[in-house]
Amino acid sequence: MKKRAVSSLLASLAVVSFILPALAADAPELEETSPVSVEETVEWAPFLVDGELRQSVEYENRNGVTYVTVSSFVSMLDPEAMVEEENGVVTVNAARVSQVEDGSGNTATVVEETLNLTVQAGASYIVANGRYLYAKGSLILLNNSVAAPVRLLARVFNLDVGYNGETRTVVLNHSGEGAYLLPGDSYYNGDTLYWLSRIINAESGNQILEGKIAVGNVVMNRVNSPKFPNNIYDVLYQKNQFSPASSGSLKRTPNEESVIAAKLVLDGAEVVPTALFFSRAGLSCYASRNRPYVTTIGAHAFYA
Repeated sequence: MKKRAVSSLLASLAVVSFILPALAADAPELEETSPVSVEETVEWAPFLVDGELRQSVEYENRNGVTYVTVSSFVSMLDPEAMVEEENGVVTVNAARVSQVEDGSGNTATVVEETLNLTVQAGASYIVANGRYLYAKGSLILLNNSVAAPVRLLARVFNLDVGYNGETRTVVLNHSGEGAYLLPGDSYYNGDTLYWLSRIINAESGNQILEGKIAVGNVVMNRVNSPKFPNNIYDVLYQKNQFSPASSGSLKRTPNEESVIAAKLVLDGAEVVPTALFFSRAGLSCYASRNRPYVTTIGAHAFYA
């Protein structure tokens, strides 16, 4: 099924009076195990975009996380965007264009920015312009339409999110960083991505995605800690810290999910934000004896 986002259709839908109280502050994300289609609790919320009241957006609040359908959110922001949705997957293609005039008075359309967005129900991240943004819980279906946390979709459009309690309106403001998220080729540091994906693969290539992200968190937490070297190469090759550095397995080509996990970490995904150590679960080692225990994910135990 293909559909072009049209604002007039959404403008005719009813607006409800109790709207998105959880947007007033960041809340923990919902944990989901599979896409769930919900019909009876879906509501429609008005949005204020850069001070201008827009039409309603389809949403549902679950455990403090506000999910909006991708199609209605994109429709509000860019009625000309092409939205295709089928079998629990929605793709969005959009462009920011301008008209330029040469010395002879001829005009031409110039594409300044483009957006390629994919959101799949049941996945734990969205992909926007080659960037991987973590949803923490699974993305869901509302009225058989793919939905994602509003704050996650706001990042795609470089929007700050707030909530006006008096008018019960969701407030979105462009940050001034462009119409769409900066592409991954420009955003990710190649050297950091290279080494981070390899250590994730070497240490947790056979673990679930959450476990891969956790290993990546430990590495980047060390990079950002004054107690460890301030660059990823020196962190990985610090003496007696990461065995793959001495065994040579660190240089093996990482599997696809390890690369994705590295990109998720570099785009802010946090599973163990305080952890600086990990070891095989149940192993007696320096960290297990001397560092505060954080959690166990898969085959690894993590320590602060």
